[in-house]
Amino acid sequence: MGRHRAGRAGHPENAAAFGFTGRDGTNKSGNPQVRLMALIECGTHAIIDAAFDSIARFSEHKLARRLLASLRPGMLLLADRNFAGHELWGLVEATGCHLAWRIKKNLVLPPLWVLPDGSYVSVMPTPAEGQRLGNARFHGRTPARLPHGHLVRIIDYTVTVRSQDESAQVEKFRLATSLLDHRQAPARQLSQLYHQRWEIENGFAELKNRLRGAGFILRSKTPELICQEIYALLTVYQALCALKVHAAEQGEVDPDRISFTTTVQLARLTTAGQTAANPQVLCAARLEVVQELLNDLLPSRRDRRCQRLKKPPRNTFEAKRRDEPRPPSHVSYSLKVTGNPGHLSSPAKTP
Repeated sequence: MGRHRAGRAGHPENAAAFGFTGRDGTNKSGNPQVRLMALIECGTHAIIDAAFDSIARFSEHKLARRLLASLRPGMLLLADRNFAGHELWGLVEATGCHLAWRIKKNLVLPPLWVLPDGSYVSVMPTPAEGQRLGNARFHGRTPARLPHGHLVRIIDYTVTVRSQDESAQVEKFRLATSLLDHRQAPARQLSQLYHQRWEIENGFAELKNRLRGAGFILRSKTPELICQEIYALLTVYQALCALKVHAAEQGEVDPDRISFTTTVQLARLTTAGQTAANPQVLCAARLEVVQELLNDLLPSRRDRRCQRLKKPPRNTFEAKRRDEPRPPSHVSYSLKVTGNPGHLSSPAKTP
């Protein structure tokens, strides 16, 4: 999921169509924004499908339902802990897609039976069943029957991060998966695989920052043209990902080692000279770009971490609200020479 600034803040059509950030979508500063959600391949960052709409009226869960048609049997869908829920889990599982989603650690999911790899099978209850079980726990009662819900496999694990100064940080994780057979999908293998979910963050960084440019605001003044701009960005991004994958296949390297920044730069340099070019010229240009990409490979991906810290504001001035009246622009000024500067110990001599 990502947010796009959706055009000029002063235009009422974009404000009405997309809304603003804030709990009720009525934040009184900044630009209208679009909420965009995408299905992205972990290895190539290629976009399988994307959906976007008003940030004020459409949550992540609502947009996720628009992507269900693009899920296929045999896929493994990774998602963070904001998505786990009985209804959405069932909709995704009905497509034949496998799931490995992070869930919140405070969810109470009693084990039905424990598997040899340390994972266990439980039930993700319906909302009504979850409330019933919660009341039973509060009053110290043991449920008389199994709850209604989805049969899931739970994997609890920890990740220890050691830095160069020998300090260690331990974080707990909990995964829920529809892969119930521990022999088909061992707990350790799934835990290591979930780390790949962060590739979608790299994909959004490529789309929003490296392709658009930092601070770029969609320029259109109508919602229809805003949508056209977003589709254009997604199309260009997909084409660049395809070029990266083609170069990786030619060089027999991991697509992670093909620089997206270099791909964008080369595409910009070569596209202007390909107007009305014939197929032979286009093929030769592509071969040249591929070779340059392979000559500028990134080093192998290293382990890293990013602190969840909010950047300090650039200034402390109060944000201007859209409904705040502007101060008068026609003013008059008066100037008065105050005389002897305070830092001088004696009056300056006059000639």
